[in-house]
Amino acid sequence: MTLAEHFPASAKAFPNLLPWQSPFDWIIQGQFLAEAVFELQMKLQESDNQLDAFCEALRADVEAETIVQTDPSAAAMIDGFRFVTSQVQIYRTMTSGRLGTCYHWLLWSISREHVFDRTENHAEYRLPPYASATRAMNGLALEVAVDWVWAAYIVAHKFGGLDGHCSDFLEASLWIARRAGSGNGVQALTAIAVYSAAKKLGSTQAQVDALLECLDHPEVPAADKAKIQIAMSTNVGYYTDTHPAEWARRTLCDLRQELKSHEPLQLLAVTLQNQEAWLSARAEILSEIQSLTEVYRLSYSRHLARIALDSRILLVHPIIAALCKFGSTDDLMAVLHAWYAEPDAVCADGDILFICPNHGDGVAYVWPDGRYFASGSVADSLENALVANSNALNEYFRGPQGDRQVTVDDRLKSTPAFEFAAEIWKAMDDHYKLSEVTSRLPQGWVPRSVVVMPAHRDPLQAMILDRVGWVAPLETSLGVADALRPIKTLSIWPGATQTTDAEVEVLAYVAGAAGWHVKVTSGTLDREAFRQFYEDAEADLLWVIGHGEQVSDDLSRTGIVMEDGDMASLADITSFDLPGEGRRLLVLNICSSATAQTFNGMARSGLAQELVSPRQQVIGHLWPIDYYAALAFGSSLAVGLIREPPPAALRAASLLMRDQVKLINVLTEISPDLQAIQRLSGQRAAEVTQNVLSWGCPVILT
Repeated sequence: MTLAEHFPASAKAFPNLLPWQSPFDWIIQGQFLAEAVFELQMKLQESDNQLDAFCEALRADVEAETIVQTDPSAAAMIDGFRFVTSQVQIYRTMTSGRLGTCYHWLLWSISREHVFDRTENHAEYRLPPYASATRAMNGLALEVAVDWVWAAYIVAHKFGGLDGHCSDFLEASLWIARRAGSGNGVQALTAIAVYSAAKKLGSTQAQVDALLECLDHPEVPAADKAKIQIAMSTNVGYYTDTHPAEWARRTLCDLRQELKSHEPLQLLAVTLQNQEAWLSARAEILSEIQSLTEVYRLSYSRHLARIALDSRILLVHPIIAALCKFGSTDDLMAVLHAWYAEPDAVCADGDILFICPNHGDGVAYVWPDGRYFASGSVADSLENALVANSNALNEYFRGPQGDRQVTVDDRLKSTPAFEFAAEIWKAMDDHYKLSEVTSRLPQGWVPRSVVVMPAHRDPLQAMILDRVGWVAPLETSLGVADALRPIKTLSIWPGATQTTDAEVEVLAYVAGAAGWHVKVTSGTLDREAFRQFYEDAEADLLWVIGHGEQVSDDLSRTGIVMEDGDMASLADITSFDLPGEGRRLLVLNICSSATAQTFNGMARSGLAQELVSPRQQVIGHLWPIDYYAALAFGSSLAVGLIREPPPAALRAASLLMRDQVKLINVLTEISPDLQAIQRLSGQRAAEVTQNVLSWGCPVILT
């Protein structure tokens, strides 16, 4: 058989990359092919899209080969090939912050049965060496295995989902890392130690003692000593006689020249034990953050840079935790602005309510003239809240207790399960304890925004409304916003849904009553039509009806679905011009428009979040919204915008949409013939709109 017959998808998609018509035998030539493909993947890194496409085709071919292969030796050679040729993608996706994708590459590389992108897998996983593979193939696999170990334990620590595998493969991973020796081997050993210390594994002390012994050896290179001491500045340091903060100071003093781009910041963050330390290091920390973020912005597109930065967000966690204790809201804004905001954006003021749901001293609330830590066991209440959130959204949100067994139907993933609404509301109430905070906040004060770090995909804005009484936008841009335009022109994108006509009709009547000029996009609703709609300089209020899609790590599959089934992707829309003076309002009344990846940072990587800027405020939905709820919300928001600014209008809409009788009365006053009245009058509509997973779904971002 020829190489093309073994790899039909790859040969068809990339006819010029390899000699596809050459004869091929797995046992004789498998190792040479693995080497050739690995070298080819290294070269293709200059073209990310081509490399991704090639690796996806290769993955499909390897899966097909695995199914049909009956010779144990050939099957083992395929195992080795799979492992070797996954390493470039593992490295790329991890270092670029695509941790969800990296997770699947890590597991697919060591399994014949792992299904890529499936939430729940029941497969067998094995690290090399492979019993029936040739010595040469196993040698090649073991040569790159240290890279797998390093990535696996970092992803397990930052992202999760690998606790069982890291436990099962601990001894093998330690052997692989020690075998690799200096450089990559030490790097892998420190990654294992950091993970083990965070999980408080029984083997941690022995690992730390071995690292300390290595540190004392006179022939150990300075670069390896720096790696070890950086590990000691984490929880690993608690297994020594020296505090992590002292390890950090020592490393900054003695080994500064050995530190990589992010490592000075990581160490400086650990030294912040009091306000004096913060004031002393403030300028240096902000400078280090800006230098690091500039590297990412020069290396990636705007969206991919945000994902990459999110993957490094644990670097600033100690800073945020410290500032919650003794810093100001201006300090918190300065750190987050340096990390997240566009380079030319001016940092917004500190008139915010800052919330840290994961703080070790209790959920932290910081406002301009005060702070409060809600009482209780944060680890337990956060775990319960994330379990409830997972149940309510058919998702898997990992809590502080680590990985847990879940059952997620991928066909319904992220779709709200209304029967769990009471559970999530109670769990959030137990965790955030907003009733303890309300009386401590300044009377009559409504902040400019609410900043949540780290953010969770929960209806927190709705709970603040319910418990405190006001709505403030969730902070996204961190920059000073332009003055909001008065609404003179409303432009509507009427994407096809079950209630589009009814919603457009309400909008037209409301606009007439308010004296707004109305534009409704007509003709073919394709990507070019959407560009013209989005770039309309006259529109003060853009209103999108239709269907949205959100796929983690993939901006090409996140966006707004067009009439022809094509998509105006996040990458497309962020390239469109945003004309006109002042700040306009964009309403994305579509599913998942404000769904964001939340990997221990702010909720920044999502469609609505990316479209927020000083010149555009956005209202969207945290998850897929039921069509009754979308119609009720759209109708209620439109009514509110006649007389209120967007945050107050969202507050009014949230209250109105869940009161069926009042909403129907309001719509009847507009016109008794509105289609929306009939659509929203039934029992099913009442049940949907009264559920917190409906009225808690919309959010306003700034």
